[in-house]
Amino acid sequence: MGLRFFSSKNRPFHLGPFPLERLTRRDGAPDLSGVPAFQPLDFKRLETPHSLVNAMGEYQAMMDAIRDGMVNKARAEVPDDPMERANHLKSFGYFSDASMVGICRIPDAARLATPCRNPDIDRLAEDLRTRQTKTLASGIDMIMADLKDSMNAPPSTIDGHSHAIVILYEHFRAPRPGEPGFDWIGAAQDHRACLRATETAVVLANYIRLLGHDAKAHTATSSDVDPGKLAVAAGLVAVEGGALVAPWLGTGFGVAVVTTSFDCAVDAPLAPMSAQPWFKTRGPAWWLGTGFAKNALNRDPFRSRDYAAGPLPFETLRRVETPTTFIDEDRVARVPKRADMFARAQFGDMGKALQQNATGGYYVRKSAPSMAERRMLGAFVLLQDGPAAPDAPRPSDAERNAQNIKAASYFLGVDAVGISRCPAWTWYSHDATGTPITPPHDQAISMIIDQGYETMEGASGDDWIAVAQSMRAYLRFSLLGGVIAQQIRNLGYSAKAHSVMDGEVLQPPLLLLSGLGEVSRIGE
Repeated sequence: MGLRFFSSKNRPFHLGPFPLERLTRRDGAPDLSGVPAFQPLDFKRLETPHSLVNAMGEYQAMMDAIRDGMVNKARAEVPDDPMERANHLKSFGYFSDASMVGICRIPDAARLATPCRNPDIDRLAEDLRTRQTKTLASGIDMIMADLKDSMNAPPSTIDGHSHAIVILYEHFRAPRPGEPGFDWIGAAQDHRACLRATETAVVLANYIRLLGHDAKAHTATSSDVDPGKLAVAAGLVAVEGGALVAPWLGTGFGVAVVTTSFDCAVDAPLAPMSAQPWFKTRGPAWWLGTGFAKNALNRDPFRSRDYAAGPLPFETLRRVETPTTFIDEDRVARVPKRADMFARAQFGDMGKALQQNATGGYYVRKSAPSMAERRMLGAFVLLQDGPAAPDAPRPSDAERNAQNIKAASYFLGVDAVGISRCPAWTWYSHDATGTPITPPHDQAISMIIDQGYETMEGASGDDWIAVAQSMRAYLRFSLLGGVIAQQIRNLGYSAKAHSVMDGEVLQPPLLLLSGLGEVSRIGE
């Protein structure tokens, strides 16, 4: 998180990392007449095939394809208090690393006369209907069946939706021309923020549907509503000089929206920026971060660091030629995917109780937040692998390639990245179907997603957040790691993302080889 002088330990989680509660708001309906017209975002950069935007486009389209879905016929028991509901939904957004979350009623002016739709949806929707997966992931058959049913369902409307949950993701500094990775990540800020906001909105909409209430996500590429007008109505931004401006962020942000029939408390719109008291919004509390996570000194972790260096000072760690943990490489036996603990649980190797809890992915399905995340994980399985682009540039400067990969990964939001060789003994011997695996790649990019210390501090280890925490990290890697794999394929090289749903390598030894970790004295 960067430099912090004060703890946010006692801050209610639904308030988020920014001190939105210190802003001055106004009564009455917001004035939406000056909001700039909504312009859908384009994820195609045909003139620059090396741009990361092209790789993000495939995943953006998949999330757009599943932004709607079936509503659970059995309604869950939820609080009757609209404020408690709002706090819960905001907490889910902040748990997913949103910068700001606001809620409003949907003004008629925010409904688009003609909804916009990502043109790549039809192609991916056909894949969801027809393609088969090759994985032992528990419950994958149920996930794919649900996705297929959703693709076959008639297009939905939002006529019955009354409320909007607006999710905002901040930009960090613009990549500097000449810095490592600029060729890939230059002019991609809007697309990165869109991708991250879409992930949270699609998952949150699915969560609300699992509770038994209708909900639909709206993104910068597929939407039934004007996200800018809803951001104003939800009290996240104001119109200044014909542009949308967010407190502490200016014009650098992206927005996604969830519309729903789920009744909850709403936020008041912001007063103009000129009416915001300096002492509360830009004074000592903001500079020092008294009681909230973000402050003037840590808001942008890349303010004084290259993107390729990452937000954390890994360059200060001492490095060695071989891992401190001894690996007898000549004697490491390869094991089949069937030996995976999740697979063993499904097949009953560890007893009937574990088998019953693994059947159909029950250990995930019993918690609505984790099940909401798992649906997208299943859809991403179809994008993890693919053919390398023919006639692509195939850049051959190894050092520059490594810097580009790290810069792109950190730019997207990965917390730690390491690159290493990928020996044959790190691969499973047989895949989920029993087919022998001949290792196709000799190099590996390992990525770490922080599960969130603050969240775990408030968990018992046996509550709903315990499973959702790991699912959140699994999903984040599946998205961001998948984009990096797609980027490498776009450049003409073979690459596959190995996720919790479908992976053919053992991650622990690769983390050692890539310098991201070591084995502790208790074997972790």
